[in-house]
Amino acid sequence: MLAMPYILVDIVLNVVAVIFFCITSAALLSKYPSASGYLPARLRNHRFLVFVVHGIVLSGLAITVVLVNARVRHVTYLFSPFISDLFFSVGFISSVVLTYQFLDKRCFLTTPKVQRRLLIAMIAVVMTSVPVLALVTAVVGLFIIR
Repeated sequence: MLAMPYILVDIVLNVVAVIFFCITSAALLSKYPSASGYLPARLRNHRFLVFVVHGIVLSGLAITVVLVNARVRHVTYLFSPFISDLFFSVGFISSVVLTYQFLDKRCFLTTPKVQRRLLIAMIAVVMTSVPVLALVTAVVGLFIIR
């Protein structure tokens, strides 16, 4: 088994990290009406449009951060490991928070408060970690030559 250059895996994971960051952060921001203060009043009432606008704004900001980082460091590659790890970590945390909020309103409503919150927190971390681990494994697995 011969592994292709890790640069391909790094490029794909960097793109996935930006997409993961933008989608999860936009979903988290669209839940709170105060985060949509910069939008026109007619647009604030439509949750899907608010989600799309937040996603576009966050992707623009993410791309700007990546380009400024590449320009400041005078490098030929766009993504630095620090920036992509930061995007991936923020996306993962946002995903865990969204999963926790989803489960908090629907599951284990009759259990005591502390036990319920601990159980939901553990389930949210596991429910988010498994697909993320599967995604990273799939990306790395795509670039293995047999």
